[in-house]
Amino acid sequence: MNSSKINKLEYVLIDTNFIYFTIKNKINLVDSLLRCLNTMVVPCVSECVLLELEKLGPKFKLALKFLKNRKIIKIKCFHQDNIIYADDCIFNNIFLYRYFIVATCDIKLKKRIKQINGSRILSIKKNKFFLI
Repeated sequence: MNSSKINKLEYVLIDTNFIYFTIKNKINLVDSLLRCLNTMVVPCVSECVLLELEKLGPKFKLALKFLKNRKIIKIKCFHQDNIIYADDCIFNNIFLYRYFIVATCDIKLKKRIKQINGSRILSIKKNKFFLI
């Protein structure tokens, strides 16, 4: 039997500002996720993040177009209200489903996420992704 290493699959939940800074800094999202995490990656985005980008207007049109790409999994929101603040939606998702790595540059959201045991955060520093 071959004892080759089995690749783990990681789900990365992307925040609005993370996708904005990725595009602004001309970073290839999928390639950088693969390099940073050194494993198979499934980029995900919640409905609330997509709605937040739509509300932000034409400046975020490229980000919205990128997120509607087939390779990005859209997460259906199950919270009480139809639309809530995207950071609250992300926090609720990782509280319920702890297998997500959250990709964010938002300092307040990072502090909230760090309070959850076992949570992992991906951020951008010097045009590279890093895991906190």
